[in-house]
Amino acid sequence: MEDQRLLRGAGCFVADALPADVLHAVFLRAEVASGHLSALDVARARAMPGVIEVVTAVDLAVAGLGPLPQSDLPRDDGGPAIFRPIPLLAGDDIGHLGAPVAMVIAQSDAMARDAAEAIGVDIAEAPAAAGIAAVRCLGEMDRARAAVGGACHQVHLTFEAPRGLALSLEPRGCLAMPDAEGGMVFRSSTQNPYALRKGLAALLGCPIERLRVLSGDVGGSFGLKGFVTREEALVAWSAQRLGRAVTWLETRSESFLADHQARGVTAQVSMGLDADLRIQAIAAEFDVDMGAYPDRRALGMLSNAPGITGLYHVPVAGAVIRGHLSARMPLAPMRGNGRPEATLAIEQLLDRAARQIGCDPVDLRQRNLIQPDQMPYRTPLGFDLDVGDFPRLLAQGVDLADRPGLIKRRQAAMARGKIHGAGLAACVESAAGPVPKPRPDHARITVDRLGQVRVATGVTSTGQGHETAMTRMVCDQLGLPADRVCYVNGDTDATKDGRGSGGSAGIAVAGAALWQALSDLRTEGAEIAAVHFGVAPDAVQFAQGIFTTESRNLSLDMAEIAALRAPDGLWQVDAVFAPSAAVFPNGVHSCEVEIDPETGVVEVTRYRAIEDVGHVWNADLVAGQLHGGIVMGLAQALGEAVHYDADNQLISGSLMDHYLPRAADMPKFGLETLDIATGRNPLGAKGVGEAGTVGALAAAISAVADALAGQGVTQTPLPATPLRVWQALCEAAVGPRA
Repeated sequence: MEDQRLLRGAGCFVADALPADVLHAVFLRAEVASGHLSALDVARARAMPGVIEVVTAVDLAVAGLGPLPQSDLPRDDGGPAIFRPIPLLAGDDIGHLGAPVAMVIAQSDAMARDAAEAIGVDIAEAPAAAGIAAVRCLGEMDRARAAVGGACHQVHLTFEAPRGLALSLEPRGCLAMPDAEGGMVFRSSTQNPYALRKGLAALLGCPIERLRVLSGDVGGSFGLKGFVTREEALVAWSAQRLGRAVTWLETRSESFLADHQARGVTAQVSMGLDADLRIQAIAAEFDVDMGAYPDRRALGMLSNAPGITGLYHVPVAGAVIRGHLSARMPLAPMRGNGRPEATLAIEQLLDRAARQIGCDPVDLRQRNLIQPDQMPYRTPLGFDLDVGDFPRLLAQGVDLADRPGLIKRRQAAMARGKIHGAGLAACVESAAGPVPKPRPDHARITVDRLGQVRVATGVTSTGQGHETAMTRMVCDQLGLPADRVCYVNGDTDATKDGRGSGGSAGIAVAGAALWQALSDLRTEGAEIAAVHFGVAPDAVQFAQGIFTTESRNLSLDMAEIAALRAPDGLWQVDAVFAPSAAVFPNGVHSCEVEIDPETGVVEVTRYRAIEDVGHVWNADLVAGQLHGGIVMGLAQALGEAVHYDADNQLISGSLMDHYLPRAADMPKFGLETLDIATGRNPLGAKGVGEAGTVGALAAAISAVADALAGQGVTQTPLPATPLRVWQALCEAAVGPRA
């Protein structure tokens, strides 16, 4: 339902909603990664044409506008707590490259940029902050290490999942519009307007009911836009103080410097197997580069490290997650948020074990799978798996991969001078959580006296198709045509509260809340109709938007119920749904690649996947989410990474330097689903938003490793860029260089 509007350019993004007299904010950013701000001369900039004001950290201190709040960090090792909240503007200390040191507000964007260039800045470079900021220990590490050390077969693996960027189609941006009564309408390209409203209200000292946040159309997010940022806080504060509308629109170049990054994980993992090739234990250590301002949102591995045991029966496991300070941008979640790294760990261990022992990688996986009669199953690191048929899933995944045809495809590649590789990865992830205590979501249905239905949920669509999914559900359950249903996205006035977008929870939580609201609407309507008809509620039937009773041949449509229900003719029903526990989508992905030995270029030639995402309500939307997720995973496998030099200067600061895949780089995907419904929500849905990314990284690296192993390469580069693959092939051919 969104497609026609968006494809024709009729969407309403932040930049489409600017009033004519809006003021523009531009940020001057630090050009060094760490140091002390010894001078900041803004006098010339303040005097330039069109400039309304130039704000520095000194001005914020006078106004009492503090830093962004920071969540507590775990220190299971007994070390000291690290508390480094993010300053809205850098004062004395520069924490990372691109840190904002001043904000210019002017009558136009061009005027603001000219003034920002006129600011004199003097930064004395200094060593960056370093050290361990967080430690979390999971499972039984001592037992796991001992079991691995005593196992018949021992497998060890080290890998790095480098930092990445969300690079959403619409860069970040916001528009603050104050009113005369001290309230504000704040429009933002955000995935969580409810969290943004709470954060802004706390920073500004504004009653939350006077603050309305809108995020109508949002061009992608992937985790980047789920919290209050420095720029949003400063734009809102300036608009409140000036009594004028103020906007900030990030440029693509600015996003490379100013956006939170993701991943940044180095892992050392080990596995022990017995003589029958049964997994005995897994031990893992993850070191996370948290950046200059550590926060719990940077530690996606905390809640998703349990994924390192995958779909397999593992008697004992232990994991340690350490977060480190650095002179780089802080981390934020990005599609998968620790799940791809955990899946990569277990699946690469199994592939390496198969090569080391000389057994079939599929057989190794089959003999270690958790069986259906073991469900529900609690993994050693704390996932409570409720349902699943992993042997069936793997069998169908192997069939989909057409492994018998591998030999023919490999020979054809060799005939073209290419190196062929085939990889397989099974994955499981948590969704609709967090795992310790899932968050609830809300839904509201309003019927007016004309019979039009207005629907709002607490999930925010950033491109997933929630308008289509939720509208279809309403139409199916109420028997109405789509033109009688209006869906409202991203409006904090439209529902009591919401969890925004994240954690693959759209249908599983917000959809379940809407399902409950629809049930309550039908029940309430039947009760109102029963009084009007003079019959018992169970004598009232409902179909095609009309309540009837056979005994008296009477009827009331929804518009008439609305008129009876409320004096203003607005019949409103609210519902909230909180899952009893997280759910666990799972899948099997297979990937085939061809490598040009002369250039190192890796081409993905075949990709197949089967995903158990629970009951599938919208097959087209599920396929779309898998397409996007798979491509994000393949991007990380084949080239995407944020690169710094020795001085922490960014050397991949544009799309000329930062790898992003194109449609032409991708093969046609072959996708299937296995419908095993969960009982943890009334829809049986497990979530799909991150599933593709979780499986794709491991499947692609598995394929590249398979291709390179045949050439004597023992350590697969990640990402597998042409240069790194070519270097690995050269070193394998001539031996390590001196």
